[in-house]
Amino acid sequence: MIFGLVPLAFGLAACQTAPSGPPGYPVPYPGPPAIQGDYRAIGTEPFWDLTISDNLVFTDRGSNVSVVQPTPAVQSGVAGEIYNSPRIRVNIVHSRCSDGMSERTYPDTVQVTVNRRLYRGCGAPASFFLEVDDRGNPNMVSALPGPVTTLERTRWRVTRVNGRAVPKKSSYYLDFDGGRIGAKFGCNSIVGPYTQTGTTLDSGALITTRVARFDMTIEPQAIAILDQVMTIAVIGRNRLVLSSSAGTIDLVRR
Repeated sequence: MIFGLVPLAFGLAACQTAPSGPPGYPVPYPGPPAIQGDYRAIGTEPFWDLTISDNLVFTDRGSNVSVVQPTPAVQSGVAGEIYNSPRIRVNIVHSRCSDGMSERTYPDTVQVTVNRRLYRGCGAPASFFLEVDDRGNPNMVSALPGPVTTLERTRWRVTRVNGRAVPKKSSYYLDFDGGRIGAKFGCNSIVGPYTQTGTTLDSGALITTRVARFDMTIEPQAIAILDQVMTIAVIGRNRLVLSSSAGTIDLVRR
């Protein structure tokens, strides 16, 4: 997919009793990252994220720097798990954590050292990011088909991009109408075609205006997500999560 830049305006995530796990984890507890699969951690100031699966993948969203390392064998720490690779060290502590920008809480406090630089944030099994709301309360999660079988003729307000809350009083939205996407992630208008096949969403060649402003950190991340094939997840009847290899966009119906 190619983004066309149109200069319309210019300006400045068997048969055994399941353990309960640490407080805050889904029940039954899926186990530590080495057992349950994917794990995700995020942080602010600077905005960064880490995924743990076959690889440790760390991205500093502020500088757009990414470091990838094969995932080493997990070590048992005093209160969680530790991963040591040549360039990335991850220390997971099973202690509640707040991202500092929203009311959402996470079951783990995470420290990540990348090339000797320390990052602090919060983490959880990847499924946690869909299973709880902003206050940590459980959600009923369903994939399409479900409460929403098609995105056509639906309108959504963006709440987060890659875990970062967007300004509440600003216009961040994503609409689907007539086989086309209409979106705004703070400054520029974005339009273009889309195709939905079950739980898969694929945008075509999107066109965006070129209005710049001082805070342009969220918009490029959102565009990068739309530029990849996305997976659709519906939470309850009013929340939607679009995820691709570039990150996630959280939305609520409007």
